[in-house]
Amino acid sequence: MKRITALVAVLLSAPCIHAETDDGSVIGSVGYIHVEKLDGVWWLVNAEGERFVATGMNHVSPRIRFASYNKEHWIKEFGEGILRGKGVDWKAPEVNTWMEQVAKDHRDYGFNTIAFHHPREMPTEYFEELGIHYFGKLKLGEINHKHTHWHGGFPDVFSPEWKTKAEVKVKAFAAKHKNNKHLLGYSFNDLPDYSLEAYLRIREWEMKREVYELHPWIKDIISKPGSTEGKKLWVDMLKRNHASAEEAGANYGVDAVSWEELAASSDWKTPEDRNKGTADQREMCMRITEAWLKTHHDLIRKYDPNHLILGDKISAHGLGQPDWVWDIVKKYVDVVLIQDYDFYTREHEEKLKGIHRKTGLPIINGDHAYGCLRPNMKKNKGIPVENLCRVGEEYARYLQGIMGLPFMLGWQNCGYLEQWSGGENDNTGAEQCGLFDPFGKPLMDALRHVKQANRNAVKWHEGTMEK
Repeated sequence: MKRITALVAVLLSAPCIHAETDDGSVIGSVGYIHVEKLDGVWWLVNAEGERFVATGMNHVSPRIRFASYNKEHWIKEFGEGILRGKGVDWKAPEVNTWMEQVAKDHRDYGFNTIAFHHPREMPTEYFEELGIHYFGKLKLGEINHKHTHWHGGFPDVFSPEWKTKAEVKVKAFAAKHKNNKHLLGYSFNDLPDYSLEAYLRIREWEMKREVYELHPWIKDIISKPGSTEGKKLWVDMLKRNHASAEEAGANYGVDAVSWEELAASSDWKTPEDRNKGTADQREMCMRITEAWLKTHHDLIRKYDPNHLILGDKISAHGLGQPDWVWDIVKKYVDVVLIQDYDFYTREHEEKLKGIHRKTGLPIINGDHAYGCLRPNMKKNKGIPVENLCRVGEEYARYLQGIMGLPFMLGWQNCGYLEQWSGGENDNTGAEQCGLFDPFGKPLMDALRHVKQANRNAVKWHEGTMEK
């Protein structure tokens, strides 16, 4: 709904400068998508001054749209030029037809945002033309251990070379997006391995046994040959935490009698003394996380003063993140972007309140879904429920629940088109749940609930409808 006050008229005519008000009630640039706190409730506000909450569908994905069982259908719909070899020809005019279909599917059922999970190569300028909001995806390195082998390991965030490359990428990305009115904000990576605690919990789940090891981001930085900025930082930290180079080296399987010898080493083992090793690693993880997020923040602000910074999509599953993660994150993002799959319960609500209490920032749940096992599936993603009707009911219950929290700015459902067996699964090994079948047919048993909930979201959030 449009705000028609004289104040807003003045603000909209003013230059767009990214700034927070003294009372924190406005974050971002008026004239672009920004955040405002009105009567105690946080809102996303678009370039025209309309309040909204972000609802979208994840996985606008070639591997799901053009799988073996539905590829020919979509080639017929969009045109033969859409594929080249084994992949999408992103420069083909047929891609525009595909994006028009994506935008229509979203709008028809009350979604307003192209969510986090879409290909980085996708020409998001189409969404500016089509008038639908979208997540900007900026990637300066891979920081989830499941994917780093495709990217040459974790980035050395202390390296001058990495910082130079990062600036080139941010400058180019910002030049393309900084004037776009429908860019929701800059997002980075999926499920970052910030902390040792959260990383070890994931590894133990993966290995089905107790695991203790060097955090891979630390290991990749300190295993580089020669004297690097990252290794210098690591050794300076060891000097504070250990009585001698010999003692520090012994804990990591390094034979060294001087700090210089220790700094020259590129072969570090799992620490023998877990307590000392955990203390060392916790401090180093904090330094790495801070450097990673500060570099993003400073470069984005240098080249784009207009748009929100959403940051990495951070796992809040289970025990979530240690407090220090939120202490660092809140300094460098405008909106906290999380992933948490759950029913809307009192416990889940308290978790969301806890993250907000620690950061003082509004939150988007960027990835979450309910799913049921459908024909042509072997194993489905999403929190399991009995059928599509329950999928829709739980969607509505969750959206209504979070809209009752004044700091929540939306939810991005995981997924869009459902996936059948025979396609290319992600690393979970399960088929993607969705709200449309692989041939684009709306799954109305779910969508009738979803559509009504999306239409009610703003009213729920402003408190004008009974919760």
